[in-house]
Amino acid sequence: MTEDAFLAQLFARLPRVPDSVVIPPGDDCAAVRVGNGLLLLLAVDHVVGERHYLSEGPHAATPEQVGRKLLARNLSDIAAMGGEPTCCLTAVASPVGVGEDWLQRFFSGLLELAAQFNVDLIGGDLTSTPHDRVASLTIVGTVPETEVCRRRGAAPGDRLYATGAFGASLPTGHHLSFTPRCREGRWLAQQRLAKAMIDVSDGLLLDAGRVAKMSGVELRLDVDAVPHRTAETTTEAALTDGEDYELLFAVAADDGARLEREWPFPDTPLRCIGMFAPGPSGQVLDRNGLRFTGFARQGYDHFANRT
Repeated sequence: MTEDAFLAQLFARLPRVPDSVVIPPGDDCAAVRVGNGLLLLLAVDHVVGERHYLSEGPHAATPEQVGRKLLARNLSDIAAMGGEPTCCLTAVASPVGVGEDWLQRFFSGLLELAAQFNVDLIGGDLTSTPHDRVASLTIVGTVPETEVCRRRGAAPGDRLYATGAFGASLPTGHHLSFTPRCREGRWLAQQRLAKAMIDVSDGLLLDAGRVAKMSGVELRLDVDAVPHRTAETTTEAALTDGEDYELLFAVAADDGARLEREWPFPDTPLRCIGMFAPGPSGQVLDRNGLRFTGFARQGYDHFANRT
């Protein structure tokens, strides 16, 4: 069973959410109506040792980088909703015998990024574990209800745009050093340009397909237009590696020229990489209408090796 299939089964078991929960499970954040036209955004994510970062070898992460990444990947979820981050809580389970120095450095990395994004650490929990380190962070943000972006909302004829570049996140160290696209996501929401949006954590192909599925449309992806992180990055890596933490978003065809003309972030590349079309919900084809075959995987699935 895939991660998406498991989550679909789980969501079906949940009781009906209160009317104040505007966005239930299944998006990048949950959203709760809190008055004055505002939504409270809530998301949680982990970093797990030897899965989200390596402790040894040429790509080993420092404690500061681990703490930074924990907050950064949560900030990316807020960005995908067009929101503004406000505060967070974190829980860390550290192996028995690991000294205080590692934890101090971990929080130094987290707090440095928090200061850059005006995020307050307001609580959490510390414990020990006999296994690899695990850290979890719950982030809180806000967004006007009229501006919130969701994974659903793309329609046939809409263009798919992407920020940044894709692939080779591990060998380049991008997965530890990326800057969450909070300012870009907020601007897109304020300008009412993003009809649907997601951040790419599990791979461009897989996450773009999630937008198409939740929107009930097909996606035609222009592979030649997808920016590669390095000259050595293969097409397969660009489409399936994951941990890019870039934004993918649907834009009405008539708004494409305005988006490209008014884009206020010269240091953030912007590229149109596809078009939504009528067709089977969630199907992703190339621009010639052919399926993507021959790849070892379509993206990262946390349940891929489970039975």
